[in-house]
Amino acid sequence: MKATGLATAAMGASNGKTDALEVQGTARWRQATARVARQVAYGAGHYWLDLDVPAAIALPLPGQFVQILLPAVSASAFLPRPMSVASVRRLRRGARLGFLYAPVGTGTLALARLGTGSEVEVLGPLGRGFPLDRPGTPLLLAGGRGVAPLLFAAQALARQGRPSEFLFGARSRAQLVGLEDARRRIEAIGGRLHVCTDDGSRGFQGNVIGLLERTIGRFTPPYVIHACGPHAMLKAVARWSAARGIPAWLAMESVMACGTGVCRGCPLPRSAMGRGAYRPESPSLFGNREFAMCCVEGPVFEAAELDWEYIE
Repeated sequence: MKATGLATAAMGASNGKTDALEVQGTARWRQATARVARQVAYGAGHYWLDLDVPAAIALPLPGQFVQILLPAVSASAFLPRPMSVASVRRLRRGARLGFLYAPVGTGTLALARLGTGSEVEVLGPLGRGFPLDRPGTPLLLAGGRGVAPLLFAAQALARQGRPSEFLFGARSRAQLVGLEDARRRIEAIGGRLHVCTDDGSRGFQGNVIGLLERTIGRFTPPYVIHACGPHAMLKAVARWSAARGIPAWLAMESVMACGTGVCRGCPLPRSAMGRGAYRPESPSLFGNREFAMCCVEGPVFEAAELDWEYIE
């Protein structure tokens, strides 16, 4: 398997905070050939994909992602697809990475057609993941297929001896992707799963914020929130947590052509706090004072870093 080393120098920010790459330690992202180990239907029109990657690819952390480049099928599938890592399993020579996705466009439809043994190119691990060392009872808030990276986070927290309160919401029962698998995995590591749907077809009737307000009295303070889901949900989480002084870390989505900050295709507006924390000597791939690059400064951001008035 070929593996091409690509530099990602970790640089300390002058305000005493670590930057997005330093948070992940000294691991470097690389490109390598991966092989499909398994691909199965996962419910609600989604697929679960397992890729075997060589040891040249460092083990991703919860919240990080990889870029998957498919064999050429058409001009519209020329760019790689960013995919959040949902699970990691060490192998004797490398690792098996799991992904949850919905085949909705040319690229992901082509991905869904790949059988066992098919080869793809993988670039990673990329981005900044969830800071799971932050103190407090972990409240993991998932919307739809945002459940996948949070299940990965819950398992990592369990290894620290910190069981999670896992809140999983969707529009209806049909959009609770992999619900029973999530229940088994959460219960196996000592966590608790709480479910809601907008239409009341499963669990509490309402959204994740409503479920959080209904259940938070049962949890042990202080709290720390880690969330992944649609931007509308994340905006509500950001505002709810800010009003209560609860730290929240949110996994964002954006169009990512390169995944490394080079193409400048994934800007997110910084808040006043985010602009104040930015320093001109920050790595150039980290955007500018007004905009953060989702791929290298995220995809996980502290909620207060972003200006939610301008995020759709």
